[in-house]
Amino acid sequence: MTSIAAQLLHPNRILLDLTATDKNEAILEVAGIVRAERDVTNFGGFCEELLARDELRSTAAGYGVAFPHARTDAVRDLVIAAGRSAAGVRFGGETVNFIFVIGTPREKVSDYLVVVGGLARALRAEKTRVALAAARTPEEFITVLGK
Repeated sequence: MTSIAAQLLHPNRILLDLTATDKNEAILEVAGIVRAERDVTNFGGFCEELLARDELRSTAAGYGVAFPHARTDAVRDLVIAAGRSAAGVRFGGETVNFIFVIGTPREKVSDYLVVVGGLARALRAEKTRVALAAARTPEEFITVLGK
């Protein structure tokens, strides 16, 4: 069964080697992947909302995963990008290795919930996280998420 997140992710929306070591820098590095996407109408506003949301409450979800997200008018349709950090990035009291940045138009809240729910279920499994950590290409990363 293919997950909706795997369907939405494209190889050019995945960074396998994040360089950022700071939480905000890491969120912005992953968000930068979608800067030129046609569905992102206000990249600066999108980034501001991502950072504000994470400051309000950490988007770290456990298991070394974070879902920085924004329900925003800065995107026309749901956008998702992923980043992987072997060293990990501190999100509050948690070290995160996988960051999934998600932008959702305000009126598509249910789409956001479906995507995050699917990702959270998949990433709870240690075998999935191990396979994602070992993925050598963005295509392999997507294949793991699609299982």
